[in-house]
Amino acid sequence: MIPSNERRIVLILASLAAITPLAIDMYLPALPRMAEQFATPISEVQFSLSLYFFGMALGQLIGGPISDAYGRRPVISVGLVLFGLSSFALIFAHSIELFWFFRALQSLGGGFTTVNVSATVRDHFSGKEGARILSLIASVMLIAPLIAPMLGSLVLSVSVWESIFVFLALYAFGALWLYRKAFQTLPLEKTKVTPFKNYVEVLSHPQAMIFVVAMILCTSGMYTFITTSSFIYMEHFNVSPFVFSLCFGSNVLMMMLFGRLNAKLVKTIEPFVLLRFGMLAQALLGVLFFALHVKGTLYVLFPLIGLYIGMLGFVFSNAVSLVLEFFPRISASANAIIGVLQYSVGALMGFIASSFHDGTLFPITGVMMTVSVSGVILLLLGTRHYTPHSH
Repeated sequence: MIPSNERRIVLILASLAAITPLAIDMYLPALPRMAEQFATPISEVQFSLSLYFFGMALGQLIGGPISDAYGRRPVISVGLVLFGLSSFALIFAHSIELFWFFRALQSLGGGFTTVNVSATVRDHFSGKEGARILSLIASVMLIAPLIAPMLGSLVLSVSVWESIFVFLALYAFGALWLYRKAFQTLPLEKTKVTPFKNYVEVLSHPQAMIFVVAMILCTSGMYTFITTSSFIYMEHFNVSPFVFSLCFGSNVLMMMLFGRLNAKLVKTIEPFVLLRFGMLAQALLGVLFFALHVKGTLYVLFPLIGLYIGMLGFVFSNAVSLVLEFFPRISASANAIIGVLQYSVGALMGFIASSFHDGTLFPITGVMMTVSVSGVILLLLGTRHYTPHSH
């Protein structure tokens, strides 16, 4: 059974969703030190970010259909155990190649876990209520990327970088204990695991895929920023690791604030309307960011980045809620498709921005502008005849 207290639901599911931002953002300040210890260029260590995105995608692709067939609880449990054990194993990585291997295992566990968060919400809520709960979960979960870089900097100031992964392992096992204590296995009729059938059903739904692809394009701008944030702040603007953590956390804070605002507005405004607003605003901010990147100072570009990232507070929860309305029976599989595309395209865009690195912000701002403008164009053209579910 599921706990009846809404706040309890939000906090526990948010703690599961926070696995990914903690695993991605907490070790960002340690990248230069890790590159020095592994005697490798920092780009080799940064590759572990893209590797985590791809591993998350694969974990969701595998875990989604299994969860739809056998329930959320066993898949989440396996995911957290795998994440925790591989986090401990990362402490003993003596080469960058071994670090990549354990990082891939860690990301698979993260994928198994996070694919079930939105699916669990869809099991018990729908429509505006589902979008509201997802917004609340996102706003709580975003505390993780808000404090993760600062927490990583604090750990580095008193200990070695390996301690970061000790923390991640302990967090995973703590989250597992809380989840299993609060969520019992729901009685359900076990069915065959049919990933191909489930994914064909999702991928062949034209309206759902319009929402998915438009959202993925917009969120890939955020992953481009995450992948290159160390360069933007610490190298291009020459700030310290501590100031970097403050800047990064402030950008995430904007998304948290807009997510909370979305949770209030969605009570009276259709999720589709709020989604369209968020994408339009982000596209305009992306154009401004690109236009001002050459002569813009930190004081000019920092608020633009914050607002650009912040608009995702109106994008992600509304888009996911709209998509899952089409697939109440296979919501984890539908969420897996979202996750696969989100992390794969996000990793690809980050890789493209890094590949065209020329010591300026041009490749980064170009990618962020292009994906946002493309996403809103797709949404506007593909939803001309869309009617919200509640109508």
